Amino acid sequence: MEIVNEYLINQRTIAIQPHLHPQYQTKIIDMEGIYYTSERPAEILARSCVKYGATFDGRRDAAMKLTNFIQKTPLLVAEVYKIIALPTHSPEHKDCAWIMFHQILEVIHTKQSICRLKFHNYTEIEFPVSSQTIRQQIQKAAVIYSIFCTEQKISYSFITDGKKRPVR
Repeated sequence: MEIVNEYLINQRTIAIQPHLHPQYQTKIIDMEGIYYTSERPAEILARSCVKYGATFDGRRDAAMKLTNFIQKTPLLVAEVYKIIALPTHSPEHKDCAWIMFHQILEVIHTKQSICRLKFHNYTEIEFPVSSQTIRQQIQKAAVIYSIFCTEQKISYSFITDGKKRPVR
């Protein structure tokens, strides 16, 4: 069991899961290995959001306003690295895990309320949520990705000498 004090979500992060243990509240699945920490998943997400330039609530509010996704809204953790975390349940729910959108390779239906995800490093993890729910979360994350993580071409012109010039 590898213990970390303050984990920062990054491009190698695969998932953050609640962990039922008296001291270690969170299990972190990373491409480098599995880590445990006494921090709750919400604390890791909040600190990571701030590190990348915004608060958890600010990122969540912006996504909700621009998409109208009210329930289980995916969270843009780091715009510059295109990291979006998908909640498996309501963020307040004790079983809510956070899965990194950019790591998902395949959703595998196993049972009605359990699905298995295969990630880009071919790790497979089962989550206590339906494959339909995960697919809906992936669709929501794709919308958030298209709004916040794609280049937008903006046409503009500058007036430098007081004479207006046409935009080309």
